[in-house]
Formats: sequence, C-alpha cells, structure tokens
Amino acid sequence: MRLVRLVLAAILFGGTATVILHNWFGVGGSGLDDLTGGSLYDSVVVAAGAACLLRARSIPSERTAWLLIGAAVLVWAAGEIYWTAEILHDPEAPYPSPADIGYLAFYPLAYAGLVMLVRARADEIDWRLWSDGAIAALGTAALGTAVVFDFVAERTSGTTLEVITSLAYPLGDVGMLAMIVGVIALTGWRPDRTWSLLLAGLAALVVADIAYTVQATGGFIPPGNWIDPIYLISASCIGAILWQPSASRIKPARLDERRELMVPAIFAAVMIGLFAIQYTGATSGLTTMLWAATMLAVIARLAMSVHENRALVEQVRTDQLTGLGNRGSLQVDFEAACEQATEEAPIALMLFDLNGFKRFNDTFGHPAGDELLARLGRALRTAIGSQAAAYRIGGDEFCVVARGPAEEIEAVKKRATEALTDSNRGVEVSSSWGAVAIPAEATSTSEAMQLADLRMYAQKESRRVAHDDARLDATASVQAWPQATKGA
Repeated sequence: MRLVRLVLAAILFGGTATVILHNWFGVGGSGLDDLTGGSLYDSVVVAAGAACLLRARSIPSERTAWLLIGAAVLVWAAGEIYWTAEILHDPEAPYPSPADIGYLAFYPLAYAGLVMLVRARADEIDWRLWSDGAIAALGTAALGTAVVFDFVAERTSGTTLEVITSLAYPLGDVGMLAMIVGVIALTGWRPDRTWSLLLAGLAALVVADIAYTVQATGGFIPPGNWIDPIYLISASCIGAILWQPSASRIKPARLDERRELMVPAIFAAVMIGLFAIQYTGATSGLTTMLWAATMLAVIARLAMSVHENRALVEQVRTDQLTGLGNRGSLQVDFEAACEQATEEAPIALMLFDLNGFKRFNDTFGHPAGDELLARLGRALRTAIGSQAAAYRIGGDEFCVVARGPAEEIEAVKKRATEALTDSNRGVEVSSSWGAVAIPAEATSTSEAMQLADLRMYAQKESRRVAHDDARLDATASVQAWPQATKGA
C-alpha cells in the first residue's frame, strides 16, 4: 500500500508539474504535445480517482462520500481516455460523444459525494448556518447563471441534443460552484485544510470548465490549451486529500452580530447589482432605483433587528444584580467551551459558594446582602480579567470558566478566591470552591458540573467541621480553666 501511495503521488504531482511546465512555459517543445495532452494527462485524472477510492478504504466514516467522489473522478477520467483515443485527432468527431457522458456524469456523482461528506462530518448545525449556506448557494447560482449560463445560452446553436449538451456544462458548473460556497458557509467560513483542498479542487475544475466553454463558444477567453493544467491542478488537489487527516467536523457555531448579518447583506447586494444590470437599458431607471432602495431598506431593517435581538439575548443571559453571566449563559458558553477543549488547550470549571453570607444577610437584611453580592461580582470580574468568564448561577454561588495551561488556571483560581473574600461590619465572608479540568477529569458538561459541585461541598463541609472542632476546643478550654484554677 505504501508503494501504491508513492506511485500515485508521483503520477499526480509529477504529471501535473510536467503538464504545467510544458503548456504554460513551453518546456519540451512540440515533441511533448501528445504525451502531455494524452496519456500523461489521462493518467493524472485516473490517479486522482484511485486516491479517492483509497481514502474511502482508509476512513470508514467517510466511505460512502469518497466512493461517490472517486466514482465521479473516474467517470471524468473515462471521458478523457475516450477523448484521447477517439476524438483528439479526429476533426470530424461527433458531438455529443461518449466522452461527454463521462464528463457530465461527474456532476451528479460529485454533488452526492459532497452531500454525503457533509452528512458524515456534520453535528447538529445551527439554523443560521444552514440559512447562510442556502443563501450563499442560491446567490452564487444566480450570479453564475447571469454571468456564465446566459452567456453560453445566447451563443449556443445546433440540434436539440447539441444545445442540451452545451448548456448542461455551464449548468453543472454553476450548481457545483453553488454547492462549494454553500459548504464553505456551513463550516462557518473557516474550512480546514482537508475541506479546503477538496473545495479548491472542485472550484479549479469549475473555473477550467467555464473557461473552456466560453473559449469554445467564441467568448473573450484567449485561444490555446493553457486551460488543461487547471484541470490537472483540480485533480491533484482532490487526489492530495489521500494524505490528509479526516475532515474536521462541522459543529454548531455561535455567530457574532457582524458575521450573522454578513451573508444576507452581501448576497442581497449581489441581487441588487444583478437586477440593476438587467434593467440598465430600460426607458426609465426610476423602477430600478426604487427596487434597489427597497432592498437596501430591508437590509437595514435586518441589521437593526439583529442588533435588537442580540441586545435582548444578552439581557436574558445576564444576572441583573452582579452584571455577570447567569446560569443559562453558563450552560451555553460552557458547552461550547467543552467541545473545543483538548489536552493541549484544556479548560477548567470552578464553582464557588460563599461562607458567612447567610449570617451577613440574616443580620443586616437582604438589601445589604444584595449590595455585597454586587460588590463581590464586580471584584470577581475584575480579578479574572480576559483570561476567563465569570457567572453568578444563583444565590451566593459563583462560577468561573478559565482556559489555558495549569499555572494560568491556578492563578485565576487564586485571584477569584481572593475576590470573593470580604470583611464587612464584623462579618467575614469567604468562599469554598471545587475545580475540574476538562478533558482530563471530565468529558461532558454534566459530569464536570457534578464533580466540581461535589468537590466544592466537600471543601465547605471540611471547613465547617474544622470550625466546629475549633469552637468545641475553645469551649472545653473555657470550661477547664476554672477547674484548673481551683485545683491550683
């Protein structure tokens, strides 16, 4: 298998480099035309398909996806092989031909492969990301249709079968481009290296195909076979995924206000531009201007709604007394933090319960108790700084979620304990705490909360026992003193 991988790498990357050097820089002269435009070219595409099948074998969780993508590349390769054998040197070759069957079969198989890969790598995705993916895909399809499909449609002629075949290519390319943008949106616009290689390979194929189609229909693309290396760059990117780790999981993501508005605003602007271009030649531009103004007003209204909703969410997530996050905020933030925690970048959950607060509250009343809680909350937020997040989760219980190496977490815990210490009106208030490291000591939010709570109350109980023992010792000493004096 190692030898097979080495052979595939040599064909993929060596063959692509050879075709690039020959077609773009003239290395080798005309003597290499048949090799670079024939058997070597075909071998690179076949190697890319074989690499996809090997990846399906090595990563069971993605097997169906890579079998479909591998099949897509191999039917593309079959079309290339037929083209080399029967059409390349035949000026009277029929159109459409069996090669076109292979080329066009690539699209539905690749679509299905992408869908299955997203399904294999996606956890529960926030509806906003699904919405962004749909908006981005539809907007890209509209833009591609206006720029590419309509251009080709206006210049296509021939029999019904010839016209259908000619239009199927830009239609497939527009659909592929729409899916690529949609998948990127689903990753939160941050695809990892494996996703990036796959999507870049498919995008390169679309670019090459569009350039070839526009060139063939007498468009503005310069003549020549400079497009062939772009196809092989596409095949190399797709095949190179054999040597990459499994694609990262597509996880739920919390979007900030700016990112949440970005996709609808950008593609609404694209639609405005397309509509304006379409009606530029109209007798009066008033209708176009009013339509564009309406769309801009819709975008502005969306922005204001997003801002108001965000402010409302923050209000609901904030403890009104201390200004810290509340229990609901902790649940959302802590779950997200746990999903991102690793051995290299751990997090810590710290629960704090105040000692002496009940006595203070009972002695001086609830308003004084609320004032003390507010003061301690402000002190806690200042003490932990930007290294951690603080929450009041009810009554006199506080929580801190910190991220970083063990020494930094320990420093945060020390500062938090000091911040939750106060001496007021003769009453001492301190805190008992329980801390849990994630993922070293717990792998789920519920497990971490239970363990931290257990440790906190164990410490609180040990302090109470120590306090009771000290009080008993003091009482015993007082009772023994008169006896000792009398005996003396």
